[in-house]
Amino acid sequence: MVDAPSAQPKPGLFRTPGAAVARHPGVMLAPRALRQWIDALPLGNPPRAAQMLLQQLRLLVRDPQPGARLGALLDLYDVPGGQLLEIVNERLQTNQEGAVPLDQLEHSMLELLTELAYGRLRQANEALAGGKSPATATLYQAMRLLDGVQNIERLHYYTLDPGNWQLLLGIYLHAAAQDVADQPVDRALLRSGDEPDTVQGLFFRALVLQLCDPHQHRPEQMLSWHHWAGEHANLLELTILPQGPFAIPLDISGQLPPLAAARRGKPGPDMRYLAAERFLQQLQDDPTAPQDLQRTLHELIKGRKASEQRQGPRQPRNHRYGLMNGLRNIHARLESLIQGAEQHDQDLAQVPCLLVNQSRSGAALQVQGPLSPPLTVGEVLLIEAQTPAPGGAAVGFAACIRRLVNGADHQIEIGVEKLAGRVIPVEITGSAAQRGRGETRALLQQDVEAGRHTLFAPRSFYREGDSLVAESAHARHGLRMQELLEVVQHTAIIAVEPEDA
Repeated sequence: MVDAPSAQPKPGLFRTPGAAVARHPGVMLAPRALRQWIDALPLGNPPRAAQMLLQQLRLLVRDPQPGARLGALLDLYDVPGGQLLEIVNERLQTNQEGAVPLDQLEHSMLELLTELAYGRLRQANEALAGGKSPATATLYQAMRLLDGVQNIERLHYYTLDPGNWQLLLGIYLHAAAQDVADQPVDRALLRSGDEPDTVQGLFFRALVLQLCDPHQHRPEQMLSWHHWAGEHANLLELTILPQGPFAIPLDISGQLPPLAAARRGKPGPDMRYLAAERFLQQLQDDPTAPQDLQRTLHELIKGRKASEQRQGPRQPRNHRYGLMNGLRNIHARLESLIQGAEQHDQDLAQVPCLLVNQSRSGAALQVQGPLSPPLTVGEVLLIEAQTPAPGGAAVGFAACIRRLVNGADHQIEIGVEKLAGRVIPVEITGSAAQRGRGETRALLQQDVEAGRHTLFAPRSFYREGDSLVAESAHARHGLRMQELLEVVQHTAIIAVEPEDA
């Protein structure tokens, strides 16, 4: 099998911010003075410490002539930067469901990690300008820093910076051209035992997660995929020609993001192929592997997510709507509509949103955040037009969030899939109601055309194969629980079948 980058021209310099015209009087270029300053940082106030580090680091990275001390000075920033990153990572472990906005520390860390990466890439550029190859450790450190930026963005549904991906790709191509992409680095550089110890390992892990579109999956899924893909990145390989049925196109020019290249990339001098057969086989064989990762990659390879294959064309819209989330709120609103309520209950506040396009099976909306509680992929929404005429009939639909993007200024973009058929509010009664501990409200989706029934209920109700009774305003439904499809913010989505009376 031929390694792809070997056929490429020698990569050029990395794109980094230009140096300042003159040295800033406040920059610290003496290692001893910088060490003393870092030791006095207020790490008990992480956002303040991160801002102070960032300001001083930016002066160093943009200094016109930092000289041979640059690497040693950057090493001093690695220690407090790593401590602050540990604080951020601990928070990310506890916020695994919703689109929580970036806080002050996380905003600062995105800039701090990026600036540190620029510093390492400036080291690499200086080596290249002198006719030397950048040190493997320097390339590895830059890639790990940029990967840390992407990890924070992914876990907040934040818009991924395309320039970040181009730098990651460039680092990999440089390492491959030097034939050091698979060369392990000193273990002292690793932050954890399961972190890939090669430039190639870091690159393939980042590539897999970009191919899976982080905006379509919940943070806890991305965390488990990040861990597993890092441990098995050695099973992936980049080739010039597609090898087998599981080859995924990748544009090494950086013009197409990984997901766009995988969906619509065409053969050409800048197209390479990720050989994923061994990786997918391990996903299938490993009982501890995240099966949703395997399913996502298979769907990508089969082209099921290509925009050209939508069930129905999207029609542009510019209509004001309101959305409501939370099982309890949606249940109450649907009940009030069934009872013929003319006005919206003020206790069930809607979140204003803008419907920007719509199709028979889906829609896209824009919402101004931040929201409390935050939204998350897989969550059920009730989306209702804001009818200006008093007494007008309610117009809207129930849907599940399938894609979520947090943008600048707390702007949130949501892609939803409409729930087919009827969605009716029900109450769980009988012996099963005791499992709800006082919360018996649920939603029953009846998709008669597809012959499918789905129950949205508190997680405590699910018992595979058990029966329960759900009563609506006009009927009594006997249901047998077949399969737990998903759990989203303590709400279980359960495949059920009606039982004969």
